[in-house]
Amino acid sequence: MTEKRVFLIMDQQEERHDQPWSSYHIETSKRLDVIHERLQTTGLLNDPRIEHLPRREATEQEIRGVHTERYVNDVKATETMIEEQQEQFCSKYEDIFVNFATWKRAKLAAASAIDLVTSVAINKTPGIAFIRPPGHHAMPDEGCGFCIFNNVAIAAKEALRSGLAKKVMIVDYDVHAANGTQECIESMENVKLISIHRYENGTFWPNMPQTGIYHNYKNTMNLPLNTIGLNDSDYFALFTHIILPSIYDFQPDLIIISSGFDASLGDPEGYMNVTPAGFATMVRLLQNTGVPVAAILEGGYFLDALAADSEWVLRALLGEDVPPIQVEPLNPFIADTISRILARDEQKTSFFRKLQELRKLFGCELSIEESRDYKGERTVHPPYETRGIYTPFPKEKIDGFKEQLNSILKSYENIEKNCDISQYISQDDTVKENFFGIRDGKLLIGYGKAVKRFVELLFISSLNPQYVVDTSFDDADFDLIKFGDELKDLKNIPTFQNCAIFQL
Repeated sequence: MTEKRVFLIMDQQEERHDQPWSSYHIETSKRLDVIHERLQTTGLLNDPRIEHLPRREATEQEIRGVHTERYVNDVKATETMIEEQQEQFCSKYEDIFVNFATWKRAKLAAASAIDLVTSVAINKTPGIAFIRPPGHHAMPDEGCGFCIFNNVAIAAKEALRSGLAKKVMIVDYDVHAANGTQECIESMENVKLISIHRYENGTFWPNMPQTGIYHNYKNTMNLPLNTIGLNDSDYFALFTHIILPSIYDFQPDLIIISSGFDASLGDPEGYMNVTPAGFATMVRLLQNTGVPVAAILEGGYFLDALAADSEWVLRALLGEDVPPIQVEPLNPFIADTISRILARDEQKTSFFRKLQELRKLFGCELSIEESRDYKGERTVHPPYETRGIYTPFPKEKIDGFKEQLNSILKSYENIEKNCDISQYISQDDTVKENFFGIRDGKLLIGYGKAVKRFVELLFISSLNPQYVVDTSFDDADFDLIKFGDELKDLKNIPTFQNCAIFQL
């Protein structure tokens, strides 16, 4: 991928938005400190390819485009409160803190999101904002989960209002559900949200039924994760089988990423195993759509991983080579989530329809009972706890994660790029334009755009994740694809046996 210019907003934290009362917390100003230090030591902070955007405070009118006047005024009042009053204020909202700087820092964060998205949309150039406080749990009338104002929702609303975008897709890979964004965008036209998050059938925070697969929010698609320990390969399958086809169907002219890094290896909240290369690969896949991409920082609490993830996502945005992820067998819980989404939305997109047709040809079981996937319970109510919520990992455990991470990063020192796919596929202009079959142990396709993209997403990407999958929005009707009968034997060819589609 060609290297390019990238917009960057780095909060300088002139005042510190930190919990003022004495109790251990994971969301601290150190998070931005380690990102700033990482970008500085790697030379990225002053890289000539990066354009730093100025910062400003959002106007109350901009914030009220998403949040209620009552709530905005309540947050504003915290600026002059004494510590005891601030803690009392926070007991009205689930798991937030404020201090004397919060009102200003929250306005700076919201405006940074707006201005980054504006620059990205105007210039068709990617960008990223490293800001605090995060935003994706904040709802129209209340803060929640460290979040004061919903930065991505405010930015999406402003992009639509100003006419810079007609359709906005928000992709949230933070390990927590984007419950606030889900609420904030529900009344917006032409904004969609895809949220990948730890769910465990609703037993994981925020323990809300609306964050499962089956809900009534028209603008949100949830990809709930019902187990921990998921890796790059599991997230990759969600992108190639569900997220990218959904983006292709919606055809947005702007993508905003809620870029939380708490699904990373060693994170005390996520208990997942996504690597810096995994996050960079997700961002690269979104870039490959050809749609302008703006990433906004959300979570991430293992500081070493947060710094490394931020670096490699920025490198991906710059068009640098991304380290290859390791493709592994699909976790059964991911397979179940993908299968349920396909069964529910089969008639909504031509890609899903054709994917289901192919699975039927392979002999897969397509019928899935649309059972209630929520088994959780909301047990917290105001006044909410403000102390003793978080406990740090033991030093030995953190040191172990650091050792793992350092080993992974060392493997990135020499990236071997391999985009050769000739051993997997052959194109032939003597077959029908969108034909898909087998010849001499390889995938045989015509020269149609639909079949090429279909095969790249479902097969080539699994065999060679570094291959640049073309998901740009050229006309491609997946219903035009014709399958050869010989495809039913594809699973018997060793090269393709481990492709994710056979594990659904």
